[in-house]
Formats: sequence, structure tokens, C-alpha cells
Amino acid sequence: MKKSLLTVAIVAVSACVMASCGNKSANTEGEAADSTAVEEEPMAAMGTWDYPEGSAIENPDDIACVLYASNWKRRIDEKQDPADGTHIFYKADFVKAGDTQSTIKSLSDQYDIPNSLIIPIYKNPTAKKGDIVLTWWQSGSGMQRAIVTDASNPAEPKVDYLDLGFKGDGEGIAEKHADEQLKPNSFIVLKDGEWMPGAQIVVTEGTEEQLGTILNIADDKILYDGFAGKVKVAKKADCRLMPLNPGVKVGQEVKAEFVGKLRPGYTVKKIDAAIGRIVVEKDGKEEYKSLLEVSK
Repeated sequence: MKKSLLTVAIVAVSACVMASCGNKSANTEGEAADSTAVEEEPMAAMGTWDYPEGSAIENPDDIACVLYASNWKRRIDEKQDPADGTHIFYKADFVKAGDTQSTIKSLSDQYDIPNSLIIPIYKNPTAKKGDIVLTWWQSGSGMQRAIVTDASNPAEPKVDYLDLGFKGDGEGIAEKHADEQLKPNSFIVLKDGEWMPGAQIVVTEGTEEQLGTILNIADDKILYDGFAGKVKVAKKADCRLMPLNPGVKVGQEVKAEFVGKLRPGYTVKKIDAAIGRIVVEKDGKEEYKSLLEVSK
């Protein structure tokens, strides 16, 4: 009986000691965690892009709508670098202008976004046949350049999209949406030789020539939409504008786009200027490129 009581006492004391040690360890760990805890700083609005948030938008009362980087808010909320992600530029309503950020509304979601990631579309634009415009794929989604195929109604022109795939057999996405009529107040007419949102640029990186679409310009820097929706920053001195019409001829050797870069060794086989397409051939294979994807 005494032996049983002694055993119970030993077990009880051991349990108390273990509990005491466990609590001490937990408290020590808690104290250590508290002493080393550092409040996480919010993600900078432009992440690691070496680019300003933006300057005040001109004539905000004349803005009909905007194109904006749709993935920016999610990445900022999740404390992820927006410069590491890909971005599709969608249409949104413009609510209120700010010095470096402005308020937009997409569906039911309203928030502030850096002005550098907004492309304003101003009210009452008109276009003529053959113009190239910046808009969005209006029966789909996402920013697009398009060539005007019918300007019977200059405020609501019909277009062929240049940034959608074209196969030449009627099965390409661009072909299936040919002559699509744009809504009023939904486009910007691009001007040849002008550094502006929507213009095509060639960015020299070493020996390579990357293609990009201008989003914003700040002094000597350009924010542009590169291959597969990757937004990048380049020095303006490292960029050149692509003309809206490359001025090439059948039989001429040219450079053409492949996987987001201009590459040599192509020959022009056919030009269909009315729909903004050029057929080029390389290594016995013919491909349809847009006017913005071919260079002398």
C-alpha cells in the first residue's frame, strides 16, 4: 500500500514538474516571439518597378473610361510584388482623380490605383478608315490595338483586332471577330511617330529587340506591356517607336515578331493593308503578322 502511494506521489510530482517546464518553455518562446516581432510594412504601390506612381491626370472631367492593370490590387492586398506578376488591362469607370492615384470602379469593386497604371480614354473620339486605335476586345476582354475597317459611323467604327491571333483560314480569333463595331467613347486614335499609350516600341536589351506596348511615360522612363502580360520599365534611350505602317514591300527581307521579340530572316510574301496584316515566310513556313509586328 505504501509502495502504491509512493508511486502515485512520484507520478504527480513529475507531472507538475513537466507542466511547469512546459509552461516555462511556452512563455519563453512567447516572450522571444514578442521581442523579435516586426510589423510587416505594406507593399509599395509600384512594388519593385523603378517607376513613379504617376502624376495628375489631365482633363479628368473629360474622361469616359479607363484601361487599368486588373491584377494590381490583388497582388498589393496579398503583399506580393506587382512587378513580379502578369497584368491584363481591362476597362473600368473613372470615379475621381488624385495627384498620384485615382479612384476607379470595375463592376462593384471601387478602389484607388496608381495613375501610372491607368490609361484614360477621353470622350467623343472619332476615327477614319485605316486608323489604328487603342481599345479593348469588346466581345471578349483585355486591351487591344485594332485597325478601322469601316468608319461609316466615325464615333462607332468597325475594326479588326491586331493583337488577336490571325490564321488566314478563318479560324483565328481575330478572324472570328472581324469588323466588330466599337462602342462610343471606347477608343484612342494612335498617331504615327508619337510616344503615347498604345504605341508599339522596340526595347533593346543587349543584342535582343523586345516588343512592347507603351502604358505610361515619365521623363526618361517608359512603363510598357511586354510579352505575355509582363509589365516592365525601360529607359527611353533604349527604345524606338515602331511606325503604324512599316512601309515594307513584297519580296523584302524583314524582321518579324516571334515570342515577343523582333527576329531577322523573314521575307514578305503578301500585304493586306486593309485588315492590317502582312504574310511573312521563314524556313518555308508562312505566318500572318500585324502591321505592328514587322520591321525593315
